[in-house]
Amino acid sequence: MAGGDADVKHSPTGDTRLVRWVLVLGVAWIAVYASGLLGPLSELTFPLFALGALAASWYGVWRRRPARRLPWLLIGAAMMLFLVGGATRVAFGTLGNLSSHRSLVPDAITIPGYLFIGFGLGGLARARLVSREARVDAMLDATISALAVLALAWIYLVAPALNDSHAPELVRLTLSCYPPLSVFLVATTAELAFSAGVRRIKAYSFLFAAAGFMLAGDVVYMLVDTHLVHIAQTFTDVPYALAYLCFIATILHPSMLQLTEPTQTDERTPTRGRLAIVAAALGIPALMTIVRSDSVTKDRWVLAAIIASLTTLAIWRMFRALRAHTRSEARLAFQATHDTLTGLPNRMYVHGYLDRLRQTDHERTLVAVLFLDIDRFKLVNDSHGHGLGDELLIAVAHRLQAVTRPEDLVARIGGDEFIVVAGELTSNTDALEIAERLRLSFAVPLSARGMELVSSVSIGVATADVRDPAMSAESLIRDADTAMYQAKEAGRDAVAVFDATMRDRAARRLALEHDLRFALEREQLVLHYQPIIGVRDGRVVGFEALLRWKHPSLGEIPPSAFIPVAEDTGLIVPIGLWVMRRAASQLAAWRNELAGIGDVYMAVNLSARQLREARLSSGVHDIIDETGLPPDALQLELTESLLMENPDMASEVLGGLRRIGVKLAIDDFGTGYSSLAYLRRFPVDIVKIDRSFVDGLDRDDTSEESLVAAIVAMATALRIGTTAEGVETERQAVRVGQLGCQTVQGYLYSRPVPAEAVPATVARLVETRRPLLRAVPNPMTA
Repeated sequence: MAGGDADVKHSPTGDTRLVRWVLVLGVAWIAVYASGLLGPLSELTFPLFALGALAASWYGVWRRRPARRLPWLLIGAAMMLFLVGGATRVAFGTLGNLSSHRSLVPDAITIPGYLFIGFGLGGLARARLVSREARVDAMLDATISALAVLALAWIYLVAPALNDSHAPELVRLTLSCYPPLSVFLVATTAELAFSAGVRRIKAYSFLFAAAGFMLAGDVVYMLVDTHLVHIAQTFTDVPYALAYLCFIATILHPSMLQLTEPTQTDERTPTRGRLAIVAAALGIPALMTIVRSDSVTKDRWVLAAIIASLTTLAIWRMFRALRAHTRSEARLAFQATHDTLTGLPNRMYVHGYLDRLRQTDHERTLVAVLFLDIDRFKLVNDSHGHGLGDELLIAVAHRLQAVTRPEDLVARIGGDEFIVVAGELTSNTDALEIAERLRLSFAVPLSARGMELVSSVSIGVATADVRDPAMSAESLIRDADTAMYQAKEAGRDAVAVFDATMRDRAARRLALEHDLRFALEREQLVLHYQPIIGVRDGRVVGFEALLRWKHPSLGEIPPSAFIPVAEDTGLIVPIGLWVMRRAASQLAAWRNELAGIGDVYMAVNLSARQLREARLSSGVHDIIDETGLPPDALQLELTESLLMENPDMASEVLGGLRRIGVKLAIDDFGTGYSSLAYLRRFPVDIVKIDRSFVDGLDRDDTSEESLVAAIVAMATALRIGTTAEGVETERQAVRVGQLGCQTVQGYLYSRPVPAEAVPATVARLVETRRPLLRAVPNPMTA
């Protein structure tokens, strides 16, 4: 919904206040009208309310633009017909006078209005009930309720009208149409009432009240026309005036849009309220048959027909409710053992399936569980949204079903994890062949929303003999899961078969993960710092902060062992923030305390998980404020592969960091994409040439030298600085300087040292410093 929605959402409070004022003023006007104090102005009452209904209809239909306009237009047209019919009745003076055929003229105008409003209410009900089954159930319940009202109307309204000998037959027949038409309104209003959640919509309350006042007005008019009661005309018009007022409130209220919004409900069994209505509807005609024992034969036949109709409809409704209950039970049982997104069996079903396999008696008793995980699936969700991610999961499910054997079970057990259970195998080789076939099938792109997505899977395989009493579904799935992680660590898009050593590694990893969760608060994490040296003058221009974990029992654990664990568990986010804060605070202290250190900067590595963190920029900003450092004293480093996992997101995050003023560097440059196009895309200040290229400079390797020269030339063209990593020999230092690098770092100058050793390290480097080249060009100032 376009313009209308925007208007509604703009000021719903104002619209609600408007409805409140309309009701207050309308009720006040009607009260004065009924008391006869308006005088000549009383003739303006119904034209005024009719114009109000027209204005409200325009506002609600053309400005709000509900999902379906026709029902509202029909109801508005009905209100106009009621107005014209009432005015004609007053002009002809036929109220209470049935002796003339002139009384048929107002009825000919009014009766179509009942049909319009009935079809309008039915349209609202059908707009909300999108399920055909729900619509049929609502219509049945509404019809049963309407038949009960019809029984009452027949005894007290229709029969007296037909028996009035003072009126012509055609007039009596026309007058007797009103009760069934009112019943028609009751049925359509009840049908709308039986749609889910409608009674919580304020606009429905007003609409229901409008229909009730219409019915009350019809009853009063029939009683007056048949001379059963004598009421002043001002009082007989009050219900209709209130009906107009409630309709105006309905269409002015912001919630009127919800009356045409589809509602999906799985409920098929009638609620207690609906059962109570149906039970009362069934009992009313039977009770009247007993109470009205003196009624004429014709009335008893009519009541008998109504009772027969009610009984038939009630039996049909009961049959549908029982059938729906059975379907609901079956649906709940299916949902308990199947995945709602893909329709595949879930973990519970897999457990039962494996248990049943143990009871089979086949010659080939080996069973394999293949645990599949989609590689980089989170990247799809982050780049294209969860909607596309869900469609990708459905496409994966179809692919797995297409390439597995008919006797294999394919299941989804959560997230992007799937399981294939292959039974009746003769050896582990059979299981490996199935796993490899599954892996290779993902070389063909998957289709989702018209897009072709290339993905891969990591597969873990665990096998067992179904006759082995120690075999269990839980252990097989756990072992296959462990093997899958081994395939992930091998570089993804791989197959790994479980063995006992994997279980030991998994146990060690779990213990490592447990200890890492407490390492920060137990102050086991420390930072070491490696100096970064300027090529032109040999002085210290910066430091790189490197994380170390001093485990109380395992000793110093290398970052390569615990950083991946921190990434997988999300612990890298608080740890990374701690590293940044500690390193920045240390740099601020050194700048104040160490003589000759100058305006050095601090380089800190960022992980992929940190880059996706929404509060990264604000966290960096807070750290700069806390430490008082200039923003360019902090250099954040990211790897090429990390940037290219999601370049759009990376570009946006880096742009936010650049606006803060921090420096940005690409670490390990040359090992990934090394593309000039993407290098121009990201706002980086430094590229750090990977040590694997620097190593070759000691061996007169012209190819490595050419690569370093090309990287420096590319960075120089873009006015980006360069740092050579892993410099360990004088020759390497001289060569990277000659090739144009501005800064270097490596063991030639210093290993990473703890903070307390930095002053002595800096003093040594200041004492022995010398420029590597006397005239190394600086592309940043060229």
